[in-house]
Amino acid sequence: MTNGSVDNVLLVTCDSLRYDVWKQMQDALVAGPRLEQTGVSFDRAFATGPGTTPSFPAMLTGTLPLSYGGLGPLTAERPSVAALLGDRGFATAGFHSNPFLSTHFNYDRGFDEFEDYQNPLMGVATTVFPRGIEINNPWLERVDDLINLTGFIKTAYRAVASKPRPYVSAEVITDDSIAWMADADDPFFCWAHYMDVHHPCHPPSEYRAEFGVEHVDIDTVSQLYSRLLDDSASLTDAEMADIRRLYRASIAYVDGQVERLLEALESSGRLDDTLVVFTSDHGELFGEHGRYGKPERMYDELIRVPLVVVNGPTDLSAATDELVSLVDLPPLFHRATGLDVPAEYAGRYPEPGARDHVVAEHEVHGDSIVGVRSDSWLYEIDDILDETRLTDLNSGQVVSPESHDDDELRRVQRVATQRASDVGVDSRLPDDRRLKPDVEARLEDLGYR
Repeated sequence: MTNGSVDNVLLVTCDSLRYDVWKQMQDALVAGPRLEQTGVSFDRAFATGPGTTPSFPAMLTGTLPLSYGGLGPLTAERPSVAALLGDRGFATAGFHSNPFLSTHFNYDRGFDEFEDYQNPLMGVATTVFPRGIEINNPWLERVDDLINLTGFIKTAYRAVASKPRPYVSAEVITDDSIAWMADADDPFFCWAHYMDVHHPCHPPSEYRAEFGVEHVDIDTVSQLYSRLLDDSASLTDAEMADIRRLYRASIAYVDGQVERLLEALESSGRLDDTLVVFTSDHGELFGEHGRYGKPERMYDELIRVPLVVVNGPTDLSAATDELVSLVDLPPLFHRATGLDVPAEYAGRYPEPGARDHVVAEHEVHGDSIVGVRSDSWLYEIDDILDETRLTDLNSGQVVSPESHDDDELRRVQRVATQRASDVGVDSRLPDDRRLKPDVEARLEDLGYR
């Protein structure tokens, strides 16, 4: 912690990293314990949704995901952390390979350097599939039924790019982030996002060996994850154990890369003058609640995430037990660097009493789900399933609102009802008329037309 302001900001995000698993693994990690020992760890930090698309608008625009028309490409009306910091003299850069966060969805706005590693075929995937390779648009479902588009893209990407998975390895993100920071002048804002904990998890062989899954090849990994999501009952206990070990091995692998970032800052003499924020966009279900993957629900296993801040203002240490939302990170970036917090941000600087609830939300086919979580209650208004749910967080049970009566519950219900009324979801998914000309040409080259 620092009494004064710092010059730089390094935001490090790890896709699909669950809070509880990360905490359990601290003895097997290097960067994790270092971050917690030198910084402030928030044990009740929550993402603004159970997936990448509803989570990253909070961190990179300071707004809730279903504001400004809902999910999809970021609109020009949304604030941009990179642009606002850039206007104040910061050099800005982002390094990641998540197609949801690519230039096709305007996440490059405000960045001086933005590398999303999207080759032409990945460009097809990200433009045709706004939510990645998983289809949830009726038009795309009809196309997929006719030509098996998802299978073709997976096979073609592998053949063309000689990669078994649609993201670059953590070493690439680390190498490029370190190289950019070495050349950048102060102040800078650098965002590094790692995909390796996202399925299909297949870290380097030394990490697989360390966790007892050296026998699992990449083809098997892909098959295991497909079965996990489509037919989990077909998995044996040994196969489920392999999936969990691969997940943990990938966490250890990414942790080693985060340590490289810290060492590079330290060796350059800039670590003490850099706000380092480590977090995740969401978690993953491995059978909890009888579900797998990332369903549109607001379970803690999905929205509770690690959040550690190094070199932040000294008053952050008083807020470690407070509810914190990832939408609160942009105000933190500004406060830590001595800047006024822009009024456009929806978040609140983490401090005692700043929050009595957090909001998480998502949408599918233009139908929304809004969840509001307090200390004791989670209230979800789910237009996707056309129902409302109240979870008693002390017991973990779904209960009837009529059987409970307290001020905290009424407040949560009131906030959720207002938010559900406020969100105006405009499903901006591409249709056949809106495909870009370059995508049409690529589809023709691939034999689709």
